[in-house]
Amino acid sequence: MRMGGDARHPLSSFFMNRTSTMFQHLLLCTHGTPGARVAEDYFYNELWPGLTQARATVLTVVNQDWDVMVGDDWLNSSATRNTFRNHVDQQLAEEIEADWQRIRTTHPRASNCDFKRVFGPVEATIVEVARRLSCDLIVIGPYQKKQGPGFKARLQNKVLHPLLTAPLLVAPGDLHGKNH
Repeated sequence: MRMGGDARHPLSSFFMNRTSTMFQHLLLCTHGTPGARVAEDYFYNELWPGLTQARATVLTVVNQDWDVMVGDDWLNSSATRNTFRNHVDQQLAEEIEADWQRIRTTHPRASNCDFKRVFGPVEATIVEVARRLSCDLIVIGPYQKKQGPGFKARLQNKVLHPLLTAPLLVAPGDLHGKNH
């Protein structure tokens, strides 16, 4: 519950009251869904401002399943399959870049972030990227009761949690309220 005139989430004061060296490298995982946008807003408006020395990376994981999107008989030659796969990859790259541009426009400080697109199993890829980049905090959006448009893979906590090598922050937010 928010008290008085402070519109910040109570967890924000936890981070604001720590030294700016508490976290050195933050990993924001997003793919543009409503839950991911809650994470983006929390990250840029509440979390990162209190961690002035921390670097940040924005990660978009492309689920490994996209690669099996080869159709039936009309893709029966390897040249046709490769052409189609290249087309889909280009389309995906353009959509992700458009989403990253939305983030940069909405959150000007995002221009200071590195942006990465990585293919693979979602949970393992998040953890591997965090490990490879030496991230000491991973930020994701809250669970969505109803999946938003776009990204259809659901993050599986029972898969993610045992793999974690860094703390995981699930951005607070009620996606079931009237504002979402």
